[in-house]
Amino acid sequence: MPATTVGRFGLALVLATLAAPLARAADPAAPFRDCADCPEMVRVPAGTFVMGTPTADPAAAGARAEAQAVIVRIAKPFALGRVEVTRREYRAFVADSGYDAHGPCITWDDALNRFNADRGRGPDNPGRPREPKDDHPVACVSWSDAKAYVQWLAHRTGKPYRLPSEAEWEYAARAGSATRWPWGDQPADACEFANLYDLSARETLAFGWEPVPCRDKYPDVAPVGALRANAYGLYDMIGNVAEWVEDCYTDSYVGRPRDGHAWVWAGGCAKRVLRGGSWAAPPERARSAYREAAEVNMRADTIGLRVALDLDLRPEGR
Repeated sequence: MPATTVGRFGLALVLATLAAPLARAADPAAPFRDCADCPEMVRVPAGTFVMGTPTADPAAAGARAEAQAVIVRIAKPFALGRVEVTRREYRAFVADSGYDAHGPCITWDDALNRFNADRGRGPDNPGRPREPKDDHPVACVSWSDAKAYVQWLAHRTGKPYRLPSEAEWEYAARAGSATRWPWGDQPADACEFANLYDLSARETLAFGWEPVPCRDKYPDVAPVGALRANAYGLYDMIGNVAEWVEDCYTDSYVGRPRDGHAWVWAGGCAKRVLRGGSWAAPPERARSAYREAAEVNMRADTIGLRVALDLDLRPEGR
C-alpha cells in the first residue's frame, strides 16, 4: 500500500486491509530485564497500523496532525517497558550516575487550587501521590532527564536502550485496536485499564474539566501495573503519567517517517512529544492518538517515561 495520507472515506478499506497484521498476538515469550534495576521489557511484534484519527476534527486543539492519519509500517519487532519506569529504577540511575534530578516541577498545589511550579519538588518527592512508593511511576522528569536515563541504561547494559518513537508508542498503545482507546470507544470503560481523572479523583481534586464517568480506585497516581494490561501485555500506556517520546513536536504529519522512526532533525528542537495522558487527564486527552507538546526541560508530577530497546534479531550462535 502506498505511503499516503488516509482520507476519511478510505478508512474502512484501510482497516480491512490491515486487519490480519493488526490482529496478530504479541510474542508469547516472557518479559525480560537486563539487570536487577533495569525495567522489565516486553517484545512488541512487527506490523502495520493507521497512526492518527482520520475522523478527527483538524480544528480541535492539538488535533491537526492527528487528523492527517498516515499508514506506518513497523518492520521489526522491538521491546518496550512492560510498565512505566518506577521510582526505584530511576533512583538507581541517580545514585549510580550522580545526576541532578531536581526541579522545579509543576505540581498540584492544594492551597492555591491550581498547578504550580515548585522548586522543592522532584522525582523523590513529586507531590502526587502524597506517599510515593518504590512501585509508583517516577514523575517530575523532563525530556532531558529521560534521555539521560536511557543513555545511562544503555551504557550500563551495553544494549541499545532509548526512548520510543512517537509511531512505536502509538502502535504499542493501540495493540491491534483501531478504536479511540485501546479498550474501545466508550470512555466509561476506562477504569479497568487506565488511571485517569475519574469520579473518585474529582472528590478531592477540583479540576476544570469533566472526569471519566467511572472509578478506578486511585484519586491520583497508581502503582505501576495496578490495572489491566493491553493486548500486547503493556500496562498504563493510557493514563497514570504521560510519557516522553523521542520525536520533535510538529503540528502536521505531512512528511513524517512512515517506517516508525522518530521524527527529529539536526540541531534538536525545543519541544518534544508527550503521549498517553495522565492521572489528571480527562478521557479526550488520553486517546491512543492524542499528543501534546512540551518544552524539553519541563517537569511535572503528571510526566514520566517508558523505555524502548532495539532487539538483537540475529539467530542464536551467530
